[in-house]
Amino acid sequence: MAEGQLDFIMSEGDLTHDIEAMAHTLRFGVQAKLFGSVQHYYDQLAFVPPWVTQVGIDSDLSVSKAEIEPYIQQADESTLKAMYYNDVSALIGSLQNANVEAKSLLGQFYKELNNNSFMVMKDPFEPNMEMHASGAIVTRIFSYVNYLFISLYSQMDYVTKICYELEHLKMAYKKYDKLQSSGILVGDANRLSFKKAQGTIFEECPNMRLIQTLRNEIIHDGSFENTPKVFQLFQDNKMVEKYIFLPDHTNGFIDSIKGRKRFFSKGIKLNECLPELLTDFWKRMLTTFLLLQKSTGIYSQ
Repeated sequence: MAEGQLDFIMSEGDLTHDIEAMAHTLRFGVQAKLFGSVQHYYDQLAFVPPWVTQVGIDSDLSVSKAEIEPYIQQADESTLKAMYYNDVSALIGSLQNANVEAKSLLGQFYKELNNNSFMVMKDPFEPNMEMHASGAIVTRIFSYVNYLFISLYSQMDYVTKICYELEHLKMAYKKYDKLQSSGILVGDANRLSFKKAQGTIFEECPNMRLIQTLRNEIIHDGSFENTPKVFQLFQDNKMVEKYIFLPDHTNGFIDSIKGRKRFFSKGIKLNECLPELLTDFWKRMLTTFLLLQKSTGIYSQ
């Protein structure tokens, strides 16, 4: 993985731009569904008050809840429809932001791992040996990994919400309400029409389980490693490899005995399996959205 002027570049398997394009396709599809066509949406946009697209969603306008509440209470049907669309659009936007964030975290992880030697002395203790390093730099590297798995899990929640919302698009607007997907999370995937279909991020498979398992370890136990470590392999006094071990796991579940769940007998190297894991995740997200389009008929028009 290389660092470009504006973005990190993967040699293969990078589907983040495909996901970005799909997000725009879904947004255009919602516009067509709610307003008749994408063109009709943009035609009416000039008549929509600016606060409808911004207030309570981002920081472009500095307006309080108390100031905007009377306008919301007096909103007519067309304004309520525009508010609903922008809430759905913001939900899709949250996934787009997380998608970019995950790739950046992945790039930062490899940049820090590859560019630091972690050596506090010129040579290792023995010409041919494995050493490990800890400290501030290693902790920072683990922070990228930790937040990456948190972000991936959040994206699974976002995808579930988007799928549920688009399968239950609101077409009548009498008052302003929360999105129907506001209480939906990835654990509610069975409420979707295609449920846990094969090839989607909802399929019960080792990679998707591993993402959820590691996220839960990070959230509830702080990390998947007791003391963050980067291992270094030396041959003839030269460092030939750096790696981080993942705990032994089977079918996406960490191997455990009661309270002991950090076994490292399988030699699973995080830096070797991350690219394949991310590519599989991205492929499954695209497959999920293709099934969503089929189930809803939401295409841009």
